[in-house]
Amino acid sequence: MVLNKKKLVIKNINHAYASGQSITDFNLTIEPGEIVCLLGPSGSGKTTLLKLVAGFENPSSGDIFIGDKLIAGSSNIPTEERGVGMLFQDIALFPHLTIGENIGFSLKNRKTGDLSEDIKKYLENINMYHLRDRYPDSISGGEQQRAALIRALASNPKIMLLDEPFSSLDVWTKFEVAEEVMSFLRESSTPTLMVTHDPLEAMRLSDRILVMMNGKVIDEGSPEQLYSRPRTPFSTRISGPATLIESKFNKGLITTPFGIINGFKNMIDGKSYDIFIRPEAFSTTSRKSEGLNVEIKNIKYLGGFYQLTLLIERKSLVDNAFFPSGIVRDLEKGKKLLFDKDWAFVFPNSE
Repeated sequence: MVLNKKKLVIKNINHAYASGQSITDFNLTIEPGEIVCLLGPSGSGKTTLLKLVAGFENPSSGDIFIGDKLIAGSSNIPTEERGVGMLFQDIALFPHLTIGENIGFSLKNRKTGDLSEDIKKYLENINMYHLRDRYPDSISGGEQQRAALIRALASNPKIMLLDEPFSSLDVWTKFEVAEEVMSFLRESSTPTLMVTHDPLEAMRLSDRILVMMNGKVIDEGSPEQLYSRPRTPFSTRISGPATLIESKFNKGLITTPFGIINGFKNMIDGKSYDIFIRPEAFSTTSRKSEGLNVEIKNIKYLGGFYQLTLLIERKSLVDNAFFPSGIVRDLEKGKKLLFDKDWAFVFPNSE
């Protein structure tokens, strides 16, 4: 595989439609082989950013570079000259060409090398050489998406853009194909910018996540950073399960049914705050002198953790509490509950 990868650099990009501002002061650098995911609700600006990089839209201000080459901003070069590969939800294989011919279409501008040998090498990379003479409608959706990726990479793009590329696949095929696609992109050292609505997909596949809302980045970090140190209520919710407690700040402390949390700078006495508590905050003990007495009133298994309704110390009822499965089994055996406040994240009440 030919490698000539350079980083993608987006500097101070702004963009507006007639209906209003869509992107505000956006900055991003993606290194070769790095996969960055844009995560957020519809209308947050994710797909607009892909269009700006691809050349389907032009920024109102700011610049976009591939390596040292300016592709958008003070001057805009055509889409076909940017060296951008694209893979979308709607699989873009030519239906009248075989799988091998689809790959060959991206290779036809190569001036050197045996085309048939190149096609063989690319299809062998995804274990699909035996399907080279089949047409797209005769293979599975997952196989089509693999072939579409290889066709996009066969032209040796400088960067890759992915827009909900796996959303049309069933859950099992999605997992297998997505892992394979991302592994291939990393091995090819292709800087990749991906858009998804699926938080689990973003957490599982990307090296870095940018959480977007109303055209702005509201949080950013590795999947682990977003989970363990989120900076907004929205990024806390979408990065993993969390028990939500509302409480008022009083005399430097926030009191919850699970324990007391120290206040932070600039918190206002008497103001309500939302406390998000990860399942990792909870553990159990057999010591009678420690912990809380907990009665489980309702239980739902959600795969890997439970959603509970709890009665704590016979006085505080907590709904929608998320606990690891091992902790639940201990509580059912009569063990007492311990609380680690380092896994509690406090934000001003949203209402």
